[in-house]
Amino acid sequence: MRKLLLLPIIILSLISCQNGPKKSAGKIVFASILPLQYFADQITGSLYHSEVMVPPGVGPETYNPTPRQMGEMAKAGAYFANGFLGFEESNVEKFQSINPNLIFVNTSANLDLIHAEGHSHGDLHHEKGIDPHTWSSPEGARIIAKNILDGMVRIDPANKAVFEANYGRLLTRIDSVDAAVTAILTEIPSRTFMVFHPALGYFAREYHLVQLSIEFEGKVPTPRHIQNIVQEATAKKIRNILIQREFDVENAEIIANETGSKIIQIDPLAYDWPREMISLAHKIAGTDKKMIP
Repeated sequence: MRKLLLLPIIILSLISCQNGPKKSAGKIVFASILPLQYFADQITGSLYHSEVMVPPGVGPETYNPTPRQMGEMAKAGAYFANGFLGFEESNVEKFQSINPNLIFVNTSANLDLIHAEGHSHGDLHHEKGIDPHTWSSPEGARIIAKNILDGMVRIDPANKAVFEANYGRLLTRIDSVDAAVTAILTEIPSRTFMVFHPALGYFAREYHLVQLSIEFEGKVPTPRHIQNIVQEATAKKIRNILIQREFDVENAEIIANETGSKIIQIDPLAYDWPREMISLAHKIAGTDKKMIP
């Protein structure tokens, strides 16, 4: 009889463990882009509901928050910013006026930034020639994760232990991605890869690669620049051109036709950061050759 009485309790306990605690609709954090939302979700777990400012498939060049987003922003505890995206700079005062208690966290803080004189490109205009794609490498991801952890502890110190445990698991996942990417790129035909938009500078630096960009200083490439790219791609036997779905493929097609290269779609702004990093490695290595339809 005692065992029978305990059975419903055990079953309820198991169901509770499987479902897990639901995210509180009353606790909100914002992230500027999807990769940052991924890191925030891993650290906050079920304790917070996250919102992303720039939705999937949309470039952050001139993005304007929707009325619904601004309404949610008024209730948010933290905003995880990249720190160098133009739309963030133009909306900071608006966010602060709606929510004076909002904690801004620069997720790129303490990261070894890549600088380039006059570096300003179409979808990610930023100041001081700083490459803003800080999330596009495991090294950057570890620092971003630590900045998000510190931000969450600041707004919710009572749950510090939970955040730290989640952060530890996230680091393990990042290390696994790093190991997988390293293995994929160990023996590749060329350490130089061609990309339309220079979004993989941090990835290239970490894995000792050279990023050959078709886009030049955020402008449509000139005929001379295209000619130089074609010559270099031919000399180095580069056979793939990586391009984000937000960009026009016209100029990439010109180079593809001249070099016999294949155009391959990438999505550095994807939410699933681990999957995208491994996918990038395969595409650079030439082991994933999906063509753009």
